Amino acid sequence: MPILRTGISSRHQGFTLVELIVVIVILALIGMISVPLLFNRLGSDERTTLRRIVGTVKELYNEATLTRDEHQLEFDLDRHTIKAFRLRSVAADRVEKEPFRHEIVLAPLTLQQIEVEGQGSFRSGQVTVRIFPLGWMEQTRLHVRHADGSDIQVIFSPLTGTTRIEEAQNTMR
Repeated sequence: MPILRTGISSRHQGFTLVELIVVIVILALIGMISVPLLFNRLGSDERTTLRRIVGTVKELYNEATLTRDEHQLEFDLDRHTIKAFRLRSVAADRVEKEPFRHEIVLAPLTLQQIEVEGQGSFRSGQVTVRIFPLGWMEQTRLHVRHADGSDIQVIFSPLTGTTRIEEAQNTMR
C-alpha cells in the first residue's frame, strides 16, 4: 500500500496572489478609516500633500514585499521634501539606487522633526528610512506644521506600512 503525503510542499516559496490581494485590501481599508478624520480640518493643498505621503509610503512598502528589493524614503528637513528610492542588486557586491516616483514637496506643510526608531530624532539635514523586503520598515514619526501654525504627527507603522495621522500634542523634544 503506497504512503500518501499530505501537507504543504517544501518547494512552495513566497506568497500567493490571493494572499497579497487580501493584505492590500485590508491595509487600504485601515488607511481609508484613519486618514479622513484629519482631512476635514485641512486645506486642499495640505490634504493633497498628506495623501501623496501616505500613498508613497504604502506603495513603497508593497513594492518592497512584492519585488524583494529594499526601498528607502529620504526626508530633507531643510528643503521640506521627500524622495523615494528602490535599491536594486545589480551584482553580488553592487546595489543600484534608482528613483521611485517624483520628489514630494511638502509646501504648504513644513517638516519640523523626524523620529526614527534606532536612529534618533532629527530637526535638520537628511534622514533615510529603510523599507525592507520582508514586509517591515523602520518605525517613523514625522512632526509636520500646517500653514496656520498647528502641528500634526504622521506615524508609519513598521509591520503594515500603513500611516496614521494625529493632532500633535506639542511633544517635540
